[in-house]
Amino acid sequence: MRVVFKVLFLISSFQLALGVGHACSCGGPGPVCSIQLGTSSIFRGTVIERTLIENVQMMKQPDGTSRRVVGNGKFVVRFAVQETFSGEANSEAVVYTAQQSAACGFPFAVGREYVVFTYQHEGELWTSHCTRTTLLEPGVENAAVVWMRNWSKAPSGSEIFGSVLLPPDSGRTTVPATVRLDGPERRDVVTDEEGKYSVKHLRAGEYTVSAQLPDGFATQPPFKAIVADKGCAGVNWWVTYEGRVRGRVSDVDRRPVVDQRLELKRSESLAGTPRVSVSTTTLVDGSYEFEHVSPGEYVVAVRSAGALTEEGASTIYYPHSNTVEEAQIIKLGASATADQVNFVLARLRTTVPVVVRVVMPDGSAAPAGMELFAFPNNSKPGEPWRSAITDSTGVATLPLFAGKDYWISVTLDRNHPMCGNGLRMVVSEGMEAGVLSITNLEACRR
Repeated sequence: MRVVFKVLFLISSFQLALGVGHACSCGGPGPVCSIQLGTSSIFRGTVIERTLIENVQMMKQPDGTSRRVVGNGKFVVRFAVQETFSGEANSEAVVYTAQQSAACGFPFAVGREYVVFTYQHEGELWTSHCTRTTLLEPGVENAAVVWMRNWSKAPSGSEIFGSVLLPPDSGRTTVPATVRLDGPERRDVVTDEEGKYSVKHLRAGEYTVSAQLPDGFATQPPFKAIVADKGCAGVNWWVTYEGRVRGRVSDVDRRPVVDQRLELKRSESLAGTPRVSVSTTTLVDGSYEFEHVSPGEYVVAVRSAGALTEEGASTIYYPHSNTVEEAQIIKLGASATADQVNFVLARLRTTVPVVVRVVMPDGSAAPAGMELFAFPNNSKPGEPWRSAITDSTGVATLPLFAGKDYWISVTLDRNHPMCGNGLRMVVSEGMEAGVLSITNLEACRR
């Protein structure tokens, strides 16, 4: 009898394999025994050919021209199949994977042997770095291969297991918990001294798995876990304390400072730079809150306050100091709350709308979509640069800080070099910067 398996895995980067350019990030796969009955193709085979299919597109520019853009392509990998664990048993198989490792592409090499776990996409078999696909070394047993070969001879019954753990900075590794399973049968199990649990000899089916914790702790809502006969599911619980630090950020006129970034830092290493624990931003009323904070000693800092206020300092520690050594320590007990950790900053800075008109080398208005950048001259750390996009008349409005000295340049977009003659100005109320001419259109397109 041929055994067919279905691979269950979390692949948060599935879209990356299809050409979205971000770093590869995987949410799985789970343990080998979580492979369940289904229709996915799984085989052991040797790569006999690998062919690249490029992803080339023509992108239209604001000036009407087009440029060639090479994106993430895909490899077509042909295998000589030695052993089939799931799906149709064929002597050869064709599998696709993303070209770039950053898009979770798997680095197959011609002549090497692999165990390949695939998934279907638009009628094609794909695999990625986020599956259990693995290079097989001669003479070295692979756990997945051994498990699949022995599956038919394994005793009946399923298992759900996992851990209930606190974050590494909590000062302890676990908290007593009861894990409950509701499904084809109901079981309760208490975690051991390492925070682990295991429930064996279960009937196959779907289970709701929940964790019951002591007061003052929080964790995720219940999980749904599906286990096949002779299979398993791993369900881990990350537990947090319910500690909180909250307050408000305002200026001296009691106006709220909105979208201001704050950081909560452990204070153990005050001689140096404390490690950043968590960060948050203020709401429209200037309030902020750090949630799920472990017990310990902390300092709270407002970051890059000079970007929004007249303070000018890049970091201000509670209650109001520029150095971490002078910061007030906040001592937080287990699941305790520290209220009224308020900051009063200098007056909010006001911005001046500065209008810039961009023209082409022949004097005509620049097209919509060109990007202007205003860089502060002689700026302090944390001083922000500003940007704006031209409209259909070639006009852009930059929100600049009054009294500041700026250099303004223009480009097709931020992926291209600057191509205007540039403007320098000290900003004042009611001013219009004037005309910014594009002197070398070809430079914009490089």
